[in-house]
Amino acid sequence: MAVSPLRERNRRAAMTDVQRVAVQLMRQHGFGNVTVEQIADAAGVSASTTYRYFGTKEALVLWGDRSERLVAALAAAPVGDDSSPGADFAAAAIAVYAVDEGDLLAQLRLVFANEPLAVAFEHRLLGRRGEVADILARRRAATSVGVRDDAGAGAYLGMLIAVLTRWQAADGAKSLSKMLVKASAVLRD
Repeated sequence: MAVSPLRERNRRAAMTDVQRVAVQLMRQHGFGNVTVEQIADAAGVSASTTYRYFGTKEALVLWGDRSERLVAALAAAPVGDDSSPGADFAAAAIAVYAVDEGDLLAQLRLVFANEPLAVAFEHRLLGRRGEVADILARRRAATSVGVRDDAGAGAYLGMLIAVLTRWQAADGAKSLSKMLVKASAVLRD
């Protein structure tokens, strides 16, 4: 049986609330010093609900996969004579990452303060390389993905990781959008 749209919205809202509480607790007390049970208690849900939604503390911190939305935004970008993959990637990244910057900054601070989380975060992003390469190949009307597409996808995703790392290290003091545009200019065709 399909889940109703209202039920799905309510579930996602609850998951967002639990994640916000978790990130706040972990920032205050340290990732390793907070249990799922403490998170659930502070969020006003049961531990079993938290485990069902997320499975692990790591998944809880990394939930809300922006990388999936990034791929969708890039795929939806119109291709025209004046478009470039670098500019379109930057625009897609801005549309996905430069919203709710307060929540993103809190999440990234926690992620980059914990090496296993940072590795998982980067792995998730780089795991989208094949999808991004497919999009780049389609944009140039290629019949298959070539090394140019695969290398471009890796470069764009690596650029995003570098920008997010530097942005959070600067405590969000600079405009994330401007940083993405500036960095993407290095990679433009």
